[in-house]
Amino acid sequence: MDYQIDILKVGEFTACPGVQLYWMSNLGDDEWEPLAVYAMLVRGGGRTILVNSGPPLDELDTLNAIWMEGTGGKQKLVVREEDRILNRLAALHVDPADVQDLVLTPLQSYATGGMDLFPNARIWVNRYGWGELFAPRWKPHPHDRLHMCIVPRLITYAFVDAWERLMMMENEHDLAPGVHVFWTGVHHRSSVAVQVQTRQGTVVFSDCFFRYENITQNRILGINENMYEALVAYERIRRTADILVPMYDLRVLEDHPGGRIGYHC
Repeated sequence: MDYQIDILKVGEFTACPGVQLYWMSNLGDDEWEPLAVYAMLVRGGGRTILVNSGPPLDELDTLNAIWMEGTGGKQKLVVREEDRILNRLAALHVDPADVQDLVLTPLQSYATGGMDLFPNARIWVNRYGWGELFAPRWKPHPHDRLHMCIVPRLITYAFVDAWERLMMMENEHDLAPGVHVFWTGVHHRSSVAVQVQTRQGTVVFSDCFFRYENITQNRILGINENMYEALVAYERIRRTADILVPMYDLRVLEDHPGGRIGYHC
């Protein structure tokens, strides 16, 4: 099965320290770079699959205050009107009620924040990552602050309103023919890669690499929780991917105008 993919920009971080992009590198104050935040729409064979749902717009000011406090006022998530997930989907004539599957990676607010906008979608999360978020071995966790991962009202939504649609993926999961999800770790315990077959080849979309160079040059992600996971994941992705989609690299839309992949051979 070959799918068509639309990469959807749902926000942009104004700046990110270079050392978060590349391990023990790009340390200077002049090495900060902006980050895109992408979702991915996958369509084909009667399936409509969305990877990530954008940030919670009603909590954006609160989240930005925390991000800015931790970065000396440099890092802020900007969501323009056209970046709102429902506006991105409307431009493609996609009704949110028609989304059948929603994959979340990682469990962070900019990915989970619109999960309640898709009333019929099964919500897919990695079982291990979900457990590590809600039953962490260390409290407070140094990387995952619960309210920054899923805002409180959406925790209630997931555990009450959407409970029957909340689905746990094992570390290797076939979501549909030609769509495979595998656990990567690296960035967060909940991080996965989504591998999609298209006419142009196999696409891999993940937050375990922020920049193309993480994969192509084996430059380990700076904000990693385990570099050995990175080495394993990057080797696998290099072996299997024809097209890389780093979840935060602004160059993705330069390489794929309009965010379209798989529409032509």
